[in-house]
Amino acid sequence: MNSDLKKLYQQTLLKHSKQPLNNSEIPDAARATLRNPLCGDEITVYRKINDDGTSQTNFTAQACTICLASASMMTQHLASLATPEAAAFAKSLVSKFKDKPNRIDLPGDLAALSGVLAFPSRIRCATLPFEGLLAVLESEGTSFTSSSIQEPN
Repeated sequence: MNSDLKKLYQQTLLKHSKQPLNNSEIPDAARATLRNPLCGDEITVYRKINDDGTSQTNFTAQACTICLASASMMTQHLASLATPEAAAFAKSLVSKFKDKPNRIDLPGDLAALSGVLAFPSRIRCATLPFEGLLAVLESEGTSFTSSSIQEPN
């Protein structure tokens, strides 16, 4: 990992893990709880479609720095995405990490997650919030297929 990426990785992950965004329950929201038994992470992802058609995604977690930061960045990024785009983005991100490439290009603060690739045992920490989102969307009946996945910008 080059020094610039390492610096981004450390600063961004620490910022989001110390003061995570959208770290609260949403009453009456669809939810999914997932666990990573390898490190003890447990996260609940909440998603609610509001009357005006907008959505809100939050989380609560007892998790490591990487998982907390990933969840915070995920909720920040999803604020601008409709449900189909959110599903496609999450599925694409999880798929890319599971392929274990040398580098993944992600938008905004999410770019810091690519630093996790240097630590294969921590990849699940980064993807767990996105897997939680996909579980919530599936429980809501949102349909998405691999053919509808677009590359993250």
